[in-house]
Amino acid sequence: MHIPDALKSEFHSQLDTASAVIHRHPQPTLKNELVQLSEYAQESDTRDSYGQGGIVSEFEEQICELFDKPSALFLPTGTLAQCVAMKCYSEASGKNGVGLHPTSHLRLHEHDAIQHLWGLSVHFMGEAQRSLTAVDITTLNPEHVTAIIVETPMREIGGAMPSWDDLLTMRAWCSQHNVRMHLDGARIWQATEYYQRSLAQIAELFDSIYVSFYKDLGGIFGAALIGTDELIKPARVWSRRAGGNPITLYPEALSARKGLESYLPKMPDYVEFTKTLTDLLSSAGFEIIPPQPKAAMFHIRLPCNATIAAEKLVDYAQQQGVIVLPLPRAEQDDKAICEVSIGDRALEQAPEFWIRHLSACFL
Repeated sequence: MHIPDALKSEFHSQLDTASAVIHRHPQPTLKNELVQLSEYAQESDTRDSYGQGGIVSEFEEQICELFDKPSALFLPTGTLAQCVAMKCYSEASGKNGVGLHPTSHLRLHEHDAIQHLWGLSVHFMGEAQRSLTAVDITTLNPEHVTAIIVETPMREIGGAMPSWDDLLTMRAWCSQHNVRMHLDGARIWQATEYYQRSLAQIAELFDSIYVSFYKDLGGIFGAALIGTDELIKPARVWSRRAGGNPITLYPEALSARKGLESYLPKMPDYVEFTKTLTDLLSSAGFEIIPPQPKAAMFHIRLPCNATIAAEKLVDYAQQQGVIVLPLPRAEQDDKAICEVSIGDRALEQAPEFWIRHLSACFL
């Protein structure tokens, strides 16, 4: 898939001036973002020192309470968080295999760091076009696998999620075979409505969890690895070895805390809006992936390739001042696929508004 740089540049220029944008939350200017953080900070907030003390330690405690786990580690990226967890499990078990779904972030977006940098081996489970099931993990040899990574919602297939029954069966299999079960929870904030369970109840099934603070929660960047003391203690050492322990992370922790307070309570509204919007889109003739989304995100397959889709998006934004979709992130059978994550910006308009403008742009 190729979208000309000039088109990308013009699209991002239109983002700055559009009157309506469907994707995620409003993006303040750099200056305004720093002003907002300054106004949000409390007099009692203090800096950490290499991740110890201050606002970072306090925020880690808050995350532990939210997920009902004993320990947490605030880190710059999820790439580091998940690989560190797998390395720690491998050292403890003497096994270096990791079970991954074919659409895992570790496979698609990290240049095979799990193998080249961390010295672990990958064992695939499941099929790329569908959610992971309990049957899929039984194809693994537990003598070689130290942990499996289960993502929910699954970003690359539009936010589809394994069923709760499948998660329970996976947990039982992992416990039986002494395999750790780790949650890639980059978007776990969206999952409580589908599972009808709290974050802590979902986390109870997993030995460890990674969460992201910038995707759904609007943070600058940042992630957390959550689990037992036995995991987090060596994880701190490995994060230091890997250069993930700068002198301070207080701006990122402050931004993450602010996002958690601002956006997490709204997640049920985002999920409900997504259901209403995608029902209307399907009725209007658009192809939605998955067909009936359960999270606050979805993919939409367009009747044109990525370059043409980008041209249409830019032309429509120039004429109407409305960004009806993000730029395509993939292309399949000469049809562009766009990913929509619902947040405050989409909810500024009624679902019917987006149907009208999407139809005018593409149908």
